[in-house]
Amino acid sequence: MSVLAYVIDRGALATEPAATQALAYILNSSPDIAGAFVGMLPDANIGYVPDRIEAELEYGEARPDLTIHDSDNRPRIFVENKFWAGLTPAQPVSYLETLEKLSKGHPSALMFIVPEQRMSSVWAELAERCKQAELTGDEARNEQGVIWNRIGCSIMLITSWRYVLERLLDAARAGGDENIKHDILQLQGLASREDLQAFLPLRADEATNQEMARRLINYNDLILEIIDKLEHFGVASKKGFGVGHGFYYTGRYFGVYDKFQLWLGVYLESWRDTGITPLWCDFKGKNAITADHFKTKPELVADAIFYGGGKLFAPIRLKTGVERDRIVDDAVVQIKQLADTLLEVIPDN
Repeated sequence: MSVLAYVIDRGALATEPAATQALAYILNSSPDIAGAFVGMLPDANIGYVPDRIEAELEYGEARPDLTIHDSDNRPRIFVENKFWAGLTPAQPVSYLETLEKLSKGHPSALMFIVPEQRMSSVWAELAERCKQAELTGDEARNEQGVIWNRIGCSIMLITSWRYVLERLLDAARAGGDENIKHDILQLQGLASREDLQAFLPLRADEATNQEMARRLINYNDLILEIIDKLEHFGVASKKGFGVGHGFYYTGRYFGVYDKFQLWLGVYLESWRDTGITPLWCDFKGKNAITADHFKTKPELVADAIFYGGGKLFAPIRLKTGVERDRIVDDAVVQIKQLADTLLEVIPDN
């Protein structure tokens, strides 16, 4: 059974619970993998082979995502998996207090795994809560960016999904276990997707950065100019068409050759996920369009997305380092090429 099949079977549909179940499955798949995970703990003096690894056990106020026991059934490591969620009121103080009692004085660790971009902000909140509870220790970092603090017999540490999964992948490759390797790669894909979607802490200059607002307005102005120029050349028509806005997109509909409808606009999710361009062209016709329709001109849809039964969603690349007119002219050429091809491949729409 693959890790995704296991997670689905357990009904873990939300991202963080799914990641927790997947990580538990991977660690329980091999003693070597579990050992590699424990081996990531810096300066923890936890020299034991991990035994039972369970997800979402409850200990009063503490409900760690993962609990790793030793061979005497003592909980020695609590693991908290985070993507975009914040800390709970019990984290980390109640978790540290509970862990100290359960481990009975043996070295233990409270580990937070978060997106790399959130490490500093989450750690700052953890350190502040410990300070308020008068739980203090000397902070340290290693070269891989793991941050930790020794508090009594425990260490509290934070690391990234990237670091953890790369170390586990190294261990799987060294052990020659292809099944575990593929499971880790699947979890890496999930973590990478969540990294893209996470709310990153605001930098000091972002909230007051007028250049960002100016650029977004520029993109909207470009949309109007591009469509106006397409209309001038007889390719497009705005008559009878309006704007199309949503939480993550803004743009305008227009007709093409009196035959079908396109939408041109800024699509934030596709821009974020692909990094290709802010402007995208969405085919709004009745018929499904697939990559097979563009066999003779594959360059037009090399980065296109086909979704919802095959509807075309194509990037409009913007020239850089040139004046505004050049940007508009080049985008007009791209959309005209796309429209001409659609005219060929959709004989009756």
